[in-house]
Amino acid sequence: MSQWEGFEELVKVVEVGSFSGAARALGVSKGHVSQRISQLEERLGTRLLHRTTRKLSLTELGNLYYERCKQVIEDLEEIEQTVSEFQQQATGILKLSSPNLLGEMHIVPAIVDFLKEHDTLEIEHNFSSRKVDLIEDAYDVAIQVGARTDINVVNRPLAKTTFQLVASPNFLKQAGTPEEPADLKLLACLMFTEYGTSKPWRFVRGEEKASVTGQCAWHSNSGHCLLAAARNGLGMAYLPDYYLSNDIKAGHLVPVLKDWCGIERDIVAIYQHRRHLSAKVKLFVDFLENRFRDYKPW
Repeated sequence: MSQWEGFEELVKVVEVGSFSGAARALGVSKGHVSQRISQLEERLGTRLLHRTTRKLSLTELGNLYYERCKQVIEDLEEIEQTVSEFQQQATGILKLSSPNLLGEMHIVPAIVDFLKEHDTLEIEHNFSSRKVDLIEDAYDVAIQVGARTDINVVNRPLAKTTFQLVASPNFLKQAGTPEEPADLKLLACLMFTEYGTSKPWRFVRGEEKASVTGQCAWHSNSGHCLLAAARNGLGMAYLPDYYLSNDIKAGHLVPVLKDWCGIERDIVAIYQHRRHLSAKVKLFVDFLENRFRDYKPW
């Protein structure tokens, strides 16, 4: 018999004054309550209740045991209430991961506004282009471009980003401006490399599709690096629009192949699939979704 079995029944019997009343309150049979208390007394080696046909009363040791058990139940109820309240409030530390430039330019300003509404929350924001392990790295939320296929994770779309092909005016002046995707095979291209592999650039024009790999003049796993290289005329870069908006407005870079569109990807918030999602995760992801739903700052 577990050391916890019987004490709840004893407390309820004392509170309502009868075995039948305790049974109704606990949703069990009268015999079940009587058996549990008898087993409890047998395990403790002492009588806890004086039973007569007219009333029930506690023995001296029974009263001592009852008071302690009652306190345990009250403590458990208080703990459950605390956990429940914590679950409904944005408190504690929210550990977040995001790509560098997307995080620095667009997620950080969102965090500033979010913390104005939830000042009891602390945020740890790490920047990484790799796909973090939510469990092993203990992240609450990861922001990235493209959904995950992991089991037991939720992909919450926040906004869409479109890849664009760009180059500096000086590069195009020297190398010429391509008119079709096939022309890229003859020009210097700045390729994004992940785990040693570069993917072809994909374009769409109406029903037409094209997939091209140009002459790789520079490759890196850093969008920052590719952007700087394109800005300095080393070649053409194919990057998400949130990288490019400021440079295009300033004239440092110009769109290439304007008749063709690059691929469109979702910017997603990723978190573990749980039956009871913590308030800090829910509130933060809801905030980001509302912020980027109708307005993309890039």
